[in-house]
Amino acid sequence: MHHALTSPVYRSVAVAGLLLALSAARAATPQPTRRLVLHAVDVPGDVYLSAWRHGDLRVAAHRGPLAPRTFHTRGWGGDGCRWLGTETLEPIDGRSYLYVYSETILDCDAGATPYLMTPRTGVVTVED
Repeated sequence: MHHALTSPVYRSVAVAGLLLALSAARAATPQPTRRLVLHAVDVPGDVYLSAWRHGDLRVAAHRGPLAPRTFHTRGWGGDGCRWLGTETLEPIDGRSYLYVYSETILDCDAGATPYLMTPRTGVVTVED
């Protein structure tokens, strides 16, 4: 039995099992996140293809200065067109971004009458 416990095969299996267990434990450890809060005026009746459509965003926390970010959301409008909403974030300081939303029509059904585009600007703050 001692030979089985000290064989190269047993050691390889034991090391692989240990690495798998450590990997699983690391994956189960919650990663720190930050909440991105959008501060922009929603015009009643306008439709926005936004990453914030369900509320504030949670993103992985990172060290160092804020970096530019871009979010893309695609969707069909009730106008018979497929749209792309692009949200661009440019750092203002260590806790906030300038927010710019724009839209592009990707394609439309025959005879569709596209909605008017609804660009907007605002600020996104980084909350703990």
